[in-house]
Amino acid sequence: MSRVPDGPLIVGVADRAATLAACAVTPPGRRPFDLVEARVDLFDGQRLDDAALDACWRLESSGTPVLVTIRSASQGGRFHQPEPVRLALFRDALQVASWVDVEDDAPIAADVARLVASRPGGQLVVSHHDFARTPPLAGLLGVVDRCHATSAGAIAKVATAVGNDADRSVLRDLLAQRPGATAVIGMGDEAFRVELAVAGSRLAYGFVGASTAPGQTSAETLRARLLAASAAYASRRPRAT
Repeated sequence: MSRVPDGPLIVGVADRAATLAACAVTPPGRRPFDLVEARVDLFDGQRLDDAALDACWRLESSGTPVLVTIRSASQGGRFHQPEPVRLALFRDALQVASWVDVEDDAPIAADVARLVASRPGGQLVVSHHDFARTPPLAGLLGVVDRCHATSAGAIAKVATAVGNDADRSVLRDLLAQRPGATAVIGMGDEAFRVELAVAGSRLAYGFVGASTAPGQTSAETLRARLLAASAAYASRRPRAT
């Protein structure tokens, strides 16, 4: 597994292959993100074609990791094909990309973890999504622990729907009690997403093409807000030029 820097990393979400290609031709100093998420389940054909594979290679070669996500329908994505098909897509993607996101309930999670572990510089994100509510803290602590147990060095990502102050309190407590390799996202509340990133959430998501989740702002706006609000982020990442 790769060594993930401390402090928030901005994930620029590419919802189309053309958006991924545009990220690759943007000069590194002008990229408003630290890594790019290729949401393959949203791409036409739900695969990385030759152009997309080339874009991944260009991004990785220029110092911007690519996070490949093929989100299952059970956790808010559009991928409905059998798991062996998805596993094969992950295997092919890891030839050019170094990060992979797989859901905590995926039958192939352990297989994906082994693929990432065998990839030099590979990084696994194990994610859990609840678009209906923010569950109680005790349950979410268990979710994070299961995500971390999937593979040594895995980042646990928890994204839940936020509707009130009680939900915000739960997610603040979750991040405080499971600091380190944990990303916590409050869906539906743009300002709270930034707050969690400042508080230590390892990943913060901003769209590059179009929004893919409730309350998600653009990567460019997210970067500006983190530069203003997070000393840790500002000290590590110079302003885009």
